[in-house]
Amino acid sequence: MTGPAILWAELKRGMKNHLAYPVQAACEIITVIFIAIVIPSFTEGSFPRGISGVAVERPEKITAFIMVFIALIGLQIVHRVVREESDLGTLEQLCLSPIGLPSLIMFRCAADTIRMAPIVLIVAGMVSPRQQLGQILVMVPVIIFFMNIGMLGMGFLLGSLTLVAKRTGFIPNLASLALLPFALSPSGEMPYILKIAGSIVPFAHGVRLMEPTLKGSPVALWIPDLLKLCLLSCSWLILGIRCFVMAERFARQRGLLGKH
Repeated sequence: MTGPAILWAELKRGMKNHLAYPVQAACEIITVIFIAIVIPSFTEGSFPRGISGVAVERPEKITAFIMVFIALIGLQIVHRVVREESDLGTLEQLCLSPIGLPSLIMFRCAADTIRMAPIVLIVAGMVSPRQQLGQILVMVPVIIFFMNIGMLGMGFLLGSLTLVAKRTGFIPNLASLALLPFALSPSGEMPYILKIAGSIVPFAHGVRLMEPTLKGSPVALWIPDLLKLCLLSCSWLILGIRCFVMAERFARQRGLLGKH
């Protein structure tokens, strides 16, 4: 089974629930967009006017809340797959599949990210200057893609604990909450310890990149930051997969696979 075929299968699997319950899917999408717009509005003290065609002063803060939902996919999907497949009794079969469990998880993460991408683009289009809208709608998915590669790498690290230690769902949840300060606070106003943490967290780099992107700054000015995000995310992914493969081998040798 080729990579595109697996990706398409994962997209269809995820869409089945939305197609079966369209009202629920529509309400979820509206809720995500509403949260992304209203919460930053409260922190800024005024409702954003970008919806009516007037540019918002800080559109990156609104888009950052949507990026939280994207980052949660990469951060939590490994733990979720391990838990769900363990409950179904199919985890060991997935580990023995020709393509391998890490590759299957990566395809599932890509499918979930693709399903969320249109919501991000809708919000970005609502709060961005109309003059640079085309450039923005091209570059936003690029930033999201590389950001979530790094978050998936961190997810593999957390998933390694799930394979070996079991019952560690609270750790991805705590890690998810830790993303909120990066979405709420400008990088210049963060405590020193958060600035250090932000330098190694792909989500924080992605949020910072959104500011020049959504304001229509020339691409050449922030390409170096995009390259830094790419290198950081690829490093996290390589490290995460290596740790996950080692944890998978350890769990198989001790008969821990399939137990949750």
